[in-house]
Amino acid sequence: MSLLTSSIDLDTITPPAISSSQFSAHQIENLANLFLKAGDTISPILVRKISPIAFEVLEGHFEYYAAIKAQEIDEQFTAIRAYVVPPNLESTIIEQYNFLRSPSAPTVITTPPQVTNTNPPDLDKIEEAIANRLEQKLTAAIERTIEERISASLQVIVGQVSKQLDAHLTDFRQSLSLVPVHQILEVKTQPNQSIPEVVTKKTTKTVKAQTTSKDTLKATTKPKTERAKTTAKDKSIDNNDPKILQVLNDLNTLNITDLENKLKQSAKANIKFARLIHEQRSQQLFTSVDDVVARVDKLGVTTIKRIIAAWLD
Repeated sequence: MSLLTSSIDLDTITPPAISSSQFSAHQIENLANLFLKAGDTISPILVRKISPIAFEVLEGHFEYYAAIKAQEIDEQFTAIRAYVVPPNLESTIIEQYNFLRSPSAPTVITTPPQVTNTNPPDLDKIEEAIANRLEQKLTAAIERTIEERISASLQVIVGQVSKQLDAHLTDFRQSLSLVPVHQILEVKTQPNQSIPEVVTKKTTKTVKAQTTSKDTLKATTKPKTERAKTTAKDKSIDNNDPKILQVLNDLNTLNITDLENKLKQSAKANIKFARLIHEQRSQQLFTSVDDVVARVDKLGVTTIKRIIAAWLD
């Protein structure tokens, strides 16, 4: 028959009767590091099978303790190469093993064990100890798997949140891009002056109107008439109504896309007011619905009432 080596789990090998204190701790650690570098052992130890799940070391105690040390250093190192010696060949194989061992390697001269043992080991305790060690390893493996899955789930959640934030940031940038460049430049160059563009247009018209007395009269009387009409019509809008205040808040905060969707509920033609509303609130937020009507060009009280009615529907 031929002997074949097997990879034996260290947890299934019962602690030998020979103590590790009989070997140099420095040499055990050196051999353990060599095992870890190679990823395996090249010199098999001899073991006998004492139960279906347990083994006992016959020869190679030094290598066994080095493998245990390697497992302490790196928990991934869990097995050692070994010959499982048949009972009827124990004496012959142990004699061959001792004869071929290098004299420079640490050895413990012991009497070869006899095939018959007057004090057989307590197999129940051995198997229970091995089962406990295997259960601990299984529990540790399950905990690592759970931690990895939780970590993966957190990464997915973080990725989703990042995508949502990127989408909101893109939307915000698009809203900023709709502000005319000349308004941004005016705000930067004149931080202490916030003169609306509408005032500039009215001032220009007033300067031109000074060429004739007739035009001057129109320029001075028309704004009063318009303000009077607006005031008379605006009395029907309760700016303190919570619903009206909610519409006002939306007009000040919604992005262009949502603003257009809200405005077109009353009439598709009202989408044109979205850009004008955005331009005016970029200079200064609206303080009331009356303020919206006064500052947004071509937006009258009748139209704003329709918009509010559709908005709250």
